[in-house]
Amino acid sequence: MGKLPRLAPAIALIALAVSASPAEAAPPLTTGFTDPVFASNMGGQRPGRFREAAAAGANIVRIDLSWWGVADQPPAGDATDPGNPGYNWSSIDASARDAAARGLSVLFNVFRAPPWAEGPGKPAGLTPGTWRPNAGAYGLFAKAAARRYSGSYPDPLQPGRNLPRVRLWGAWNEPNITQMINPQWEGGQPASPAIYRSLLNAFYAGVKSVSSANIVIAGGMSPYGDPPGGERMMPALFARELFCLGGNLAPLPCANPPYLDVFDHHPYDIGGPARRALNADDVSTPDMGKLARIVRAAERSGRALPRHRKRLWVTELSWESNPPDPGGIPILQHARWLEYSFYTLWRAGVDTVLWFQVRDENPIPSYAGSYQSGIEFNDGTPKPTAQAFRFPFIYERINKRNIRVWGKTPDRGRVTVQRRSGNNWRTLATVRPGANRVFYAVIKYTGRADLRAISRGGAVSIEWPSSVNLSTT
Repeated sequence: MGKLPRLAPAIALIALAVSASPAEAAPPLTTGFTDPVFASNMGGQRPGRFREAAAAGANIVRIDLSWWGVADQPPAGDATDPGNPGYNWSSIDASARDAAARGLSVLFNVFRAPPWAEGPGKPAGLTPGTWRPNAGAYGLFAKAAARRYSGSYPDPLQPGRNLPRVRLWGAWNEPNITQMINPQWEGGQPASPAIYRSLLNAFYAGVKSVSSANIVIAGGMSPYGDPPGGERMMPALFARELFCLGGNLAPLPCANPPYLDVFDHHPYDIGGPARRALNADDVSTPDMGKLARIVRAAERSGRALPRHRKRLWVTELSWESNPPDPGGIPILQHARWLEYSFYTLWRAGVDTVLWFQVRDENPIPSYAGSYQSGIEFNDGTPKPTAQAFRFPFIYERINKRNIRVWGKTPDRGRVTVQRRSGNNWRTLATVRPGANRVFYAVIKYTGRADLRAISRGGAVSIEWPSSVNLSTT
């Protein structure tokens, strides 16, 4: 954001910018976390990690469900029976219980094929669990998982009680890279999108056969790719191939269009949340519109089934902070980049964003080999990012007379926007969020100052400065 002239402030709220009705003034934004500890229970930290996620205001937690981890041997008998003796659900059950105890909605992300479910002719040296996974077996396993977490399946450790209900189901993870699906290319042509489409459709059928209210999340792509034949396929190219669309988004012949409810992406950025990807088919945070256009074109042409509007999600996003990582971004910039990325994605039509992760990892074996992207340091001390996650707030100048403010308040009721005046704060305007607690308003303001927001319940956002670096480190 460029420097702004110092002019006398004019204080008046113009209007909510999207709709006259406050409850409809701004689309919703649901937030949550992806964190490896949710599945691994590393060092017994899982219950505490869920507690911290809930305290931060999270609604959803994404938990890896390893197909291989549950079914390392081919199940004898009915593969859709969650009680099949060949399945070991103990760790997954514990994750579901711990999350439900904190009132968190679970998104199980199901990937990694067991060796018996990989295709024939696997070349040496590939990541295990990625070679042409058997779509039919994946669909049967998906049905077993959905039955187990249908809300009516008895909890084996708590007689008289059922395991928690899980409605959110993710089909695979980052299918556009060789660490997750192989082959990516064959004869110079895309191969992984068709492999993934078969997996997705089998998964959708399995999950939906248990309950039509279950929600299937597809995509979850890595943000950057390589030229044809490389280890990564550019996500926009992968998406067009998945939805059977040409480069101009015209529909192509498609024997098995994909079935899904939500299309997901992981727009990790090189630089800040306003920096676009260099390649036309790569997708960083400000490029989410590329994927939105592909999905909408697929909806119109019947290449995204069933024929209803698909939601857009982001289930992984973050930067690493300094401290503690010497290679990370400054700690306040870390918080502000979270806020602006949430805003940018929301404007692109994304309604759910999950941050990676709750706490920093220990730097083992090194900072480069671990993640320091949490909203808390490794000892649980909150970073400014924790405040930003709970109460995101930004403003940007529209023209010389007006600014736009956006945020999500942690409690209901009116939000007061204040400007810094020396060592004091003065009220600039009061805005009314919608029922979903998101506010989006235009305010007359010709001055230049740091702003903050205060909720009706007394929660305070971090300051959003009059000038902030959003493109580079």
